Amino acid sequence: MNTKQKVVTKIESLAFEGKGVARVDGKVVFVRYAVPNDIVEIELLRNKKNFAEGKITRIVEPSPFRIEPICKHFGVCGGCSFQNIPYEVQLEWKRRFVVDAFEKIGKISNVEIKSVLPSPKIFGYRNKMEFSFGTSRWLTDEEIETQTEISTKEKQFALGFHIPERFDKVLNINYCHLQDERGNTIVNSIRNKAFELDIPAYNLRNHIGFLRNLILRFSFTTNELLLNLVTTSQVGEKEKKFLDWFKENFTSSELVDQLLVTTNDSYSPTAFGNIEILKGNGNLFEHIGEVRFRISPFAFFQVNTLQANNLVLKVIEYANAKEKIVWDMYSGAGTFSLPLAKVAKTVIGLESLESAVEDAKFNAQLNGIENAYFIAKDLHTKNILQELSKFPNPEVMIIDPPRSGIHKNLLNAIITIKPERIVYVSCNPTTQARDCQEFAKYYDLVEIQPVDMFPHTYHIESIALLVKKG
Repeated sequence: MNTKQKVVTKIESLAFEGKGVARVDGKVVFVRYAVPNDIVEIELLRNKKNFAEGKITRIVEPSPFRIEPICKHFGVCGGCSFQNIPYEVQLEWKRRFVVDAFEKIGKISNVEIKSVLPSPKIFGYRNKMEFSFGTSRWLTDEEIETQTEISTKEKQFALGFHIPERFDKVLNINYCHLQDERGNTIVNSIRNKAFELDIPAYNLRNHIGFLRNLILRFSFTTNELLLNLVTTSQVGEKEKKFLDWFKENFTSSELVDQLLVTTNDSYSPTAFGNIEILKGNGNLFEHIGEVRFRISPFAFFQVNTLQANNLVLKVIEYANAKEKIVWDMYSGAGTFSLPLAKVAKTVIGLESLESAVEDAKFNAQLNGIENAYFIAKDLHTKNILQELSKFPNPEVMIIDPPRSGIHKNLLNAIITIKPERIVYVSCNPTTQARDCQEFAKYYDLVEIQPVDMFPHTYHIESIALLVKKG
């Protein structure tokens, strides 16, 4: 089997990262944007020891599950993996991802894994979008095949999303179906004006340029929109003219309720910096259940607000925390802690990011919640058990770690502390399964509830309920 070789094969299934799985000469081949039961011609791109990767060059016979994606950028931008699969079929495969992770990685098969909770909205569900400016625009296959004449200026400016595995390339996004309609109007307006005035995008390699990111946040509670332009301080006459237009256009616009400009001269690609508020107070507000949350410009918040309500309700149900002491590990801005505080005796939220702790404290005060306490703590330190011993022992523990899962130091500490009940929320079933294999020595894994927070992507949230043995 050689790279650049073309073969016809059948797609057997989907892998966790959303790639189709085929077999050629007995070797597994991963194929992006393939649908189970497709018969496709693929070109082999990489041939590694245990697997290969290929791309579709021709669909010989489409799967009965294949549908036409709604987005013209599908298959290029990388944001969506499954727009070519009906939503109900997406949910079936996402459940399989969780089942496979627990059976193959966690070696756990005797647990009930429920049907996936579907998202209330499958388009326009995101409350945050982050677009990047770039100095190297990705040319589409159509532009290349039709030999469309594109100027050097057009090739050197883009506003959209980075191409998967090509962080230097940015695809112009004219319309994203995952965001509020107002966002598409704003993105196109800013791109056109910046191009007209010849404003340089920031170059990640030589760190020269002005425009870095465009962040939009939407409140599903108040219907407000926050627009945040991230730039460098490399300001000349052209850049001043653009900023004047930006301020005048959007301070008077009914589309925008909160308007900010953030200056970021760091070499880090992460969007942050010194904020100037041009309109409003710089914050949005959302409700999850009975709790009101302030969302500051760069704060983490679940991106699917409507489905976050269902996620929190399920966590509360599993926690069964009435009049109990609850610890919320990786507590963030209090997404789980504050609703739980409505029923629990005491909630202690532990989080390593100090800005998130400050947001959680503010949100507690905003809601008049006095039995939730938030502490900034490095949860991965070697002496974490000693640090945690300063707090009253929990009867219930909520754990919502990053994709990498629970750090081994914290995992060992939790096993030593042995709360009666653990509710483990994860955005990565593979690391969740790995950690639950360790917990299974001391806990019964009662059931798992997958929750679809990200329709049309391969991502799946899952909530595991563990109860101490005996």
